[in-house]
Order: sequence, then C-alpha cells, then structure tokens
Amino acid sequence: MLDNRLGFAFTDKPFFNVDFIRVNGIKEIHGQFTYKKPGEVMRATEYYYVYGFDQNGRLSFSYETKKDDGTIDTVWNYYAYTASGILIEHKKTNSQGFNVVVYKYDEKDRVIRESYFREYRDSNDIQQRLLFNEETIEYKDYENQEQRIYSNSYGLPYKKEIWYYNELGYLTELEQQLLMTSRVIQTKYSYNDKGLLEKMDVVKDRAPYPVETTKYTYYENGDLESREYCKEEVPVTRHEMIYDDKSKLLVYVLTKDVSTNFIMILGFKDYRFFSR
Repeated sequence: MLDNRLGFAFTDKPFFNVDFIRVNGIKEIHGQFTYKKPGEVMRATEYYYVYGFDQNGRLSFSYETKKDDGTIDTVWNYYAYTASGILIEHKKTNSQGFNVVVYKYDEKDRVIRESYFREYRDSNDIQQRLLFNEETIEYKDYENQEQRIYSNSYGLPYKKEIWYYNELGYLTELEQQLLMTSRVIQTKYSYNDKGLLEKMDVVKDRAPYPVETTKYTYYENGDLESREYCKEEVPVTRHEMIYDDKSKLLVYVLTKDVSTNFIMILGFKDYRFFSR
C-alpha cells in the first residue's frame, strides 16, 4: 500500500503505491489522532489527517489539523501531475498563503528546473502568485552513476550530487557536495533480501559514523511495518504500521517519542471509494 523506495513514507511527498490505490478505487483516507502521555490513559482528540486521491491513484491533496498557539490550525498540501503521472506542482499552506514548487522536466522525465512561488490573496482579495526563487539542474550520466549540478537563481552552481547505483539498479549512495563550503553529506542505502529499503545512514564530512540513521522493517507480504529514526545511533522516534487482517488496508500508525514515551496514534477507520 505504501511506496517507500526512497524513504518518503509519511513525509509531505507522495508515498502511496499508485497502482494499489488505483486498482482498489480508493478516493479518500480519513484518520483521527489519539494521544497517550506516560502514566495516562489513551485520549481521543479532535485532530485528524486526510489523504485524497484522483481516479488514477495519485495523491491529489492531504490536510492535517493540529493545535497551534492555542487554536486549531489546518495544514494543506495540493499536488498536480502531467497526463503521464509526473508531479509538476506541490502547494503547501504556510502563514496565510501557499508556498508553491513547480517542476520542469527533460525528455527523460528528470527535473531540470524548480521554481518557487508565493501564492496569497492581496489586500483587494485578489489571488497573486509571485516567483521568488528558481534553480536549475544539469545531468551527466556515467556507468552506474548519475551526476547533478544545481545552480541558483543567478545561474551559478552551488551544489553537486552524485547518485551511485549497483549493477541491479538499486540506489546505494547519494553524495551531496556543497561547493562554496566544501561540505559533504552522504546518504547510504541498504536493502533487505527482497530488495526493500532497510536502512539509510547520513554521514557528514566523511565522518566514520552516521549522524542520522533511519531503519525500516516489513511484514512478510512487503507492507511497511516500522520506521525508526536515530541521531548518532540514539533512537529518537519510532513509527509502527498496523494493517487490517481482512482487507490488508492500513488502519493504525503509532508514533512514539523514545525520550518521553509520548505515543501518538493515527487511526485510519474511514476509507472512501470511487463508485464502480
């Protein structure tokens, strides 16, 4: 049900398995939060998370309600795609408006430009969209390796990425070189026997140990079971995914703050489907 090939599960990037959502005609998934503090009982909340899909199985929107400065706030994400299903726009609410990223692709469906806009309503209640930054990306292909050069809005390079792949096509390492400071950030990928992402280690400036590690486990059928995030090998947060025995649909996501033992449960009890 979830697509975790690059470790995007439960981020603001689309991470649902498009084929699974499309074939099963899922239109919306509604979840509600329950909290548990150490020494207290479970407490249901009025906060919720909703995912919405188009008939092609692509995530079209999501929104989350949460408490912010004593009031309930709603954070929206909107997604737009080309006819072939490539993401071309992502809008996210932020401070009385939207931050918008628009993607342009080459003939190989690789991003060659990212344009950043601010979308808001002015004092006359007229919708405005202003461009405030733009970056371009150039590619060079080598055997089992792809290089990317990022240039800023002045057209000057500021970052180089090297994507390393093994002979089977799996991404094994992403090296980011910050050209102005000579800093290097490496993300190393490991996989289990079935080729599913098992661990991501983030190493800075070629240190002998990672500063961040994310570990994943899976059920026998390949469904994502857990995600554990660590800083300098110390666990910080742990997510556990529970699926319904009958339908195999995701029904609970348990998030635990390891240092405080605070537990947050997102229960997906309301699935809505397109009429067939």
